[in-house]
Amino acid sequence: MSNDRRCVLKFCHDEAEAALRGLIDCSCRCLAALGLAAALACAATPAGAEVKEVRVGIGYGLVYLPVIVAEARGYFAAQAKKAGLGDLTVTVRRLSGPPAFNDALLSGNIDAGAIGITGFLILWEKTSGRQDMRGLAALAAHPFVLFANKPDIKAFTDFGEQDKIAITAPTAPQAIIMRMAAEKFYGPGQYARIDNLLVAMAHPDAVAALLAGQAGLTGYMGTPPFIATLRKSGKVRAVLTSRDMLGPADATGVVLTVAAAFVDNNPGVARALIAAMEDAMAFIAADPEQAAAIYLKAEPAAKIGRDDVGRRCCATAP
Repeated sequence: MSNDRRCVLKFCHDEAEAALRGLIDCSCRCLAALGLAAALACAATPAGAEVKEVRVGIGYGLVYLPVIVAEARGYFAAQAKKAGLGDLTVTVRRLSGPPAFNDALLSGNIDAGAIGITGFLILWEKTSGRQDMRGLAALAAHPFVLFANKPDIKAFTDFGEQDKIAITAPTAPQAIIMRMAAEKFYGPGQYARIDNLLVAMAHPDAVAALLAGQAGLTGYMGTPPFIATLRKSGKVRAVLTSRDMLGPADATGVVLTVAAAFVDNNPGVARALIAAMEDAMAFIAADPEQAAAIYLKAEPAAKIGRDDVGRRCCATAP
């Protein structure tokens, strides 16, 4: 991975921490600094015959809370009406891993997808000059934590060939952080040494398998709120965090991704989506307990208490 891409992993974490203290929109201004604001270039274009339904793909975890809250509280529809766009229906679909998001976006099965930052960078590069996938908004800055369920695994280098570590996909941020750790602890050029241990699993499945000791899984790199679930279980230990690799502040983890043509044809709707998520983030900051309740209703499989979710909504540390 190039130095530029490593820098992007750390991009705008300071602004994110200040804005929502852990789960924050980095704003269109931050994306403009990355050169990803082409999707907002039509900001002054008057509303015309734009789409009446937007299909948004999200994964599992607290990092998708802005989209979940915006849907639950009707912010998408409200912002569309405010902009004179009439009725707008936003349908949220659940997907897991960059391949599923990529396929859905490129096939037109979803209009926008909340993709991990590394998967987004790959998709942006591969579609340049064709579908032109762009970042519409950053959703969250959050930690990643590597857990192990074997007592003898106390450090990253204690994982051996017999072990399996769950990540969401080979191109997910977790995978990149794991490879950075391999190069750090094993030496230059050793980033691929960890690859044979990595297996792709959705977050809920990985948590269940790690706690039950199933599927041969001995490690998992998690995100909020699954981090809290594992820490409270007493069955696993934290071995490594993203902060060990990227510094003391959390990195931008997820970007809402759209095709440039979607925004070219629907500039008013694109602005309404951004405004709705800004409303959602303001609500999360003002009422983390209610935001936690909305999250738990949307993701009952998270198996975490409302207080834990609420604290994560407004905490600066995992």
